[in-house]
Amino acid sequence: MEVPTSSPNEPFEKLKMDAKSFIQFLVQQLQTPSAHFHSTNVSPQNSFLSIILFILLTSATFYAAFPTSLITLSPSFFQVVLYLSIFFLLVVAVNLIAVISTVKLFSIQESVPELLQKLGGFYAIPIALSAVSLLLTLVHSFTLSAIILAIAIFLAFILIPLFTITKLLLKNPAATDSFYGILFYIAVTTVASILLAAFVADTAIGEILRLLNF
Repeated sequence: MEVPTSSPNEPFEKLKMDAKSFIQFLVQQLQTPSAHFHSTNVSPQNSFLSIILFILLTSATFYAAFPTSLITLSPSFFQVVLYLSIFFLLVVAVNLIAVISTVKLFSIQESVPELLQKLGGFYAIPIALSAVSLLLTLVHSFTLSAIILAIAIFLAFILIPLFTITKLLLKNPAATDSFYGILFYIAVTTVASILLAAFVADTAIGEILRLLNF
């Protein structure tokens, strides 16, 4: 009896295919950012990877874009990226909580993976902006780099979640007017952001943010 054996290159080939699929996903989202919104063929994995890639790029850019501020305590690159990545993940969690709360209150039929897919699908443009911002730090164009990075953060954490919940509310009108849904989303986001700021202020993350004048 012959026992089928897996090729030693099979994990590498799978990783290669996943990477190719992810790059194709980013290119498609740059061309048509809203194409994924009503599609059922989009993998939530690519959206999740987009969020992680944006967070890592943004954290690394912060370390490179604020060299003067980092001289005081001289935190390592790993420390800055780690703490900022945790902070940005918490911000994404705030966005997701606000979107989920609004969706549940207004009886919109969307699961958590679907909501994460919709949010992360728009991250191709913020990723591109963060990459450009990081490249600008290599030529010491720190002011322009900071401006582009601020735009990327605004898009990722403010405009994209607001656009997502607006599209969901308009697509699925509930008994209550969708305008109240947007107000509810803003209220939840505000309260959750205040709680997050209070939590972060007394942690090592807060020290890094103060050091970066963030």
